[in-house]
Amino acid sequence: MSDALNKALQDGGPHSAESLADRLPHFPLEAIRQALELLATQGVLERVKGAEGEPLYRYVAPELYAQVNLDVIRDPGKAHNRRPR
Repeated sequence: MSDALNKALQDGGPHSAESLADRLPHFPLEAIRQALELLATQGVLERVKGAEGEPLYRYVAPELYAQVNLDVIRDPGKAHNRRPR
């Protein structure tokens, strides 16, 4: 995991997409939102509602985070989706 991402997640939360975007300026806000939702679906994060109904996320199950030691996420289907020449 990158140092910036590792440092941003040392605080278990709760985090909003916006608070993480402030800590991770090289990642687009929409990508952060998508990642948070996917991690909540996987059970890595707990999703709760904030005071104003906004989604907040807490890091609850790091052992479920299968991509934790990968620097780059690759599309495993990319090689199979090439068109023959």
